[in-house]
Amino acid sequence: MNVTTAFLIALASCLIVLCSYVFSGWYNPLVLGTVTGVIIGNPQLGLQIGAACALMALGFYTYGGAVVPSYSMGAVFGTVVAANGGDYNQGILVGTVVAMLGSWFDIIQGFMAIPLNHLCDKAAANNDIKGVERWHLLGMPLTIMSTNFVPVFLGLLVIDKYQIIMDFIEQYSWVEAGLNAVSCVLPAVGFALLLSYMDIKKYWWAMLVGYVMFAFLGMQTLGLAILGVCIAYVYCFKLKRED
Repeated sequence: MNVTTAFLIALASCLIVLCSYVFSGWYNPLVLGTVTGVIIGNPQLGLQIGAACALMALGFYTYGGAVVPSYSMGAVFGTVVAANGGDYNQGILVGTVVAMLGSWFDIIQGFMAIPLNHLCDKAAANNDIKGVERWHLLGMPLTIMSTNFVPVFLGLLVIDKYQIIMDFIEQYSWVEAGLNAVSCVLPAVGFALLLSYMDIKKYWWAMLVGYVMFAFLGMQTLGLAILGVCIAYVYCFKLKRED
């Protein structure tokens, strides 16, 4: 990949991270994959790779400081690899591997924040409000550039060497089989975790209605979502008022 394209993708990734601090939810695989696809001239492929990575990301939560795979970064590299190689499956495989490696940058970002926090504490102890603001505002772009822009930019410059990884996977077919199995299981785990937060014992009937409509009547996900919103509206604003 040429330097200009790699720079634009890395810069767009950093800007999306910054925007996510203002507009929650921007930094996700679907957005990163789509933006990458637009930059390389194939937004449909970027949307497909981003959606697949977003489904895999549903199986992980970052609560309690847990370190999870960076499927947003994986969507970027997966889209580029799929576009270069013309193979969607290769993009998913490389994106999964990069997501696992990308989790380390989350740890690095946490370590980088420690000295900045101490500098903020020192400024606060000296009643230096400007110093607190300075170190706080400096920390955000510094950590984002170090743990997002730099790895994405450098990684995209050498992404053409991904064939080495693919040759290894082809030589050891069990690696590909394992990654494919994980990519299929993770979305199911994600939905199971989401269901664990819902009061299934009380609203089991709604889950069964949705399952029947999807599995046996062939209703699309968007239609189910709209129907769910309508049922929730009737339940919350009509039936509860009557009670």
